[in-house]
Amino acid sequence: MPTNNICIAHGGDISIPCGGTNRVIAFSKSLRENGFNVHLVVPKPKNKFPEDLKNIKIHMVPFKERGIINQIPRAIAMSLKAKKIAKTIDGKLIIVHATLAGFANLMGCTNFILDMHDLSFDDPQYANLPFSTNVKKFIYYIEKRAVKYASRIITVSNPMKEFIIDEWNVPEGKIEVIPNGYFESKLNNIKIEEISGRISFLGSFNQKVDINKIINLAKSLKNAENIKIYMIGDGPLRNKLENKTKEYGLKNIIFIGKLPYEEALRFIAKSEITILPLLPHGTEVSCPVKIFDYAALGKAIVADDISEVCKIFKENNAALVSDPSDQKKFIDNVRVLLENETLRRKLSFNAKKLVKDFSWEKQAEKFVNVIEEIT
Repeated sequence: MPTNNICIAHGGDISIPCGGTNRVIAFSKSLRENGFNVHLVVPKPKNKFPEDLKNIKIHMVPFKERGIINQIPRAIAMSLKAKKIAKTIDGKLIIVHATLAGFANLMGCTNFILDMHDLSFDDPQYANLPFSTNVKKFIYYIEKRAVKYASRIITVSNPMKEFIIDEWNVPEGKIEVIPNGYFESKLNNIKIEEISGRISFLGSFNQKVDINKIINLAKSLKNAENIKIYMIGDGPLRNKLENKTKEYGLKNIIFIGKLPYEEALRFIAKSEITILPLLPHGTEVSCPVKIFDYAALGKAIVADDISEVCKIFKENNAALVSDPSDQKKFIDNVRVLLENETLRRKLSFNAKKLVKDFSWEKQAEKFVNVIEEIT
């Protein structure tokens, strides 16, 4: 029987902007606006709930999101709560991220919708853990269970879709591709007033970020007046990056820390160049959300060719994209853009044109269409 009741389980901190939480917020809001009764199960947030969730019924588990430190008990608590709520409201269960869905299956959840925006078994954050090989095998096992027992899978890229078809023998008809996006509605009041020489990075400083590339870029620009690299965000590698900055006496890397989403966008809007230096470890199937924010603000982008979306930008002359192993080319691309305003303007125009098809509002419409088809 059709149902308008939806329960969404998301293991991240919904109060902290990032690709995963922005995706959940956009999809939850759109479901509610299209007549669904949405229940959201999340860990206890560090900050206030986003305004976009004001009409969503929120259920918290007594854990704060602390990465891998409390991942297992948090996943178990969330799975049991989401299972109970979905049964109580006689609703459809949507689980965000394959690891959480794998734990949910171990707790007895089946026939759920999996929104799969990442793969974790090969994530470099697990590489330095004790018994890391066994940890990765276990994560592989539960992610495999997640895709096996999901009734429908939504991925963020075609390479992710192809991977789970080839690796885990998932039928192609079970999978939909809905990439990440940007909030078009939050750009209306942002002025584009660029500051000469400002280079910016926005995102989490995690193991996928190539911090050596950032350091060497700063070294190459060390004697250039008024050129600064602004790092907006936080994460497990921030201390390492700050220590390297001090070690080499670099004064041109400025750490801004975390900013509210719209404030971060206003900061990016003042940049001449934005950068996406990523390592090819688990990023090949990903869909980095920051590139959409960069493009929507009309920024000249220098990126590593690590994902499907980077290839799309490269093919449309909407960014300077290079092989992630070619550090020199990445640095040269930044220097070229610093000196070539005409090229910056060309990339800006192409990026803004390209990204119009990737707003969260449009991606959420696709998501709602999938849910309406299923329910």
